[in-house]
Amino acid sequence: MATGKYPVDPSTPVGFFRTEIGDDTASEISGTAPNQTAEYEFFSDAAIEAYIASNDTLDMAMSRALQTMGRKLIIQAQDIQVDDIRIKTIERAKLFIEHSDRLASGEEASDAATAFSVVGLTTHPAYRRPQGTREPWDAVM
Repeated sequence: MATGKYPVDPSTPVGFFRTEIGDDTASEISGTAPNQTAEYEFFSDAAIEAYIASNDTLDMAMSRALQTMGRKLIIQAQDIQVDDIRIKTIERAKLFIEHSDRLASGEEASDAATAFSVVGLTTHPAYRRPQGTREPWDAVM
């Protein structure tokens, strides 16, 4: 369990992060309002702040956090079968990794879209080089 501020405020970066990744169910609430704290399943507020500070965007911070959770769940994964009941915790880890990949790919696509721009190399259409004049690069060749 991880300690964080209670209740979750989605208007703050930490609250938005917690709400978006689904780590907003509190247990063991302590303190008095407005200074209450609670235990959350995955991330403490300090861990969320560290993810936000170490990444360029909130989506990349969430992607990294979900990758971390996916890796932890893979390490703890179990495949238990008793009679007709089967529990496969590896599937939960795969969901974290897939969601992380979707967040990261969306961020990478937006980075790629803004990384380059097309620059026209044509001159103004009203300008025409007089017939018989040399091109400026002819002197170099």
